[in-house]
Order: sequence, then structure tokens, then C-alpha cells
Amino acid sequence: MKIFRQPWRINLTLVFLSGSLSVLLIGCSLHRPQTTLIEGGVKFVLQAPRARRVAVVGDFNHWDAGKDILEGPDEQGVWSKVILLPKGRYEYLFLIDQKAWAPDPSALSSDDGLGGTNSVILVQ
Repeated sequence: MKIFRQPWRINLTLVFLSGSLSVLLIGCSLHRPQTTLIEGGVKFVLQAPRARRVAVVGDFNHWDAGKDILEGPDEQGVWSKVILLPKGRYEYLFLIDQKAWAPDPSALSSDDGLGGTNSVILVQ
């Protein structure tokens, strides 16, 4: 199994002071695209700029690799898809180019009982 590492992206907020050569650093944050809860479901997100196809496969879609294909990639190589899910605990993985399974780097993980791990998300 290949595991795709996600690069960190640094977002800086800068303010240039008028008439001055100095720069004041207002804010700095490390940002990595993340799977997030939204009202009524989940926005699944994975950065995989070299992928040709990414699917999210899990117990919510009966591990069907053809059901939930992510849209992308965008200009940063990010793939995403919103899936409406009722409250509950869900296990899933990303399937890249129909051959490489990848856990979600922004999610909790759980032993899959077969020597690997699945990503876990809790929908409240």
C-alpha cells in the first residue's frame, strides 16, 4: 500500500506600512487541505496533485470504489467531494488511480482488523 504524504502550505498575512520599508507580520498559519464536517455531512478532501482519479471508499457507500469520485484536482492539486451523511461513525480510505489506498491525513484512524488502518470520521 502506498501512503501519500501531504505537503504543508504556509499562509502569511502581511501588512505593508505606508511610506516605510518595514513589513509587519500580522498572522501566520500552517494550512493543509482537510476533510471537514459540514451541515448534514462531510467534505472529503485530499491533496494528490499527480493523481488522475480519486475516490472516497468507506462503510457509508459499502466500500464501492465507483460510487464517490472526488472532483479535481484544483490548482493546488486538491481533490474534494461533499457527501451528505447522517449522524454516526464512519470508516473510509481514499483510492487513488484505482490502485493505491491512502488514509486521510486529517482524520482519526482505526485498526481495520487486516493489518492496516482506516480513517475515521464522527458526524455529530
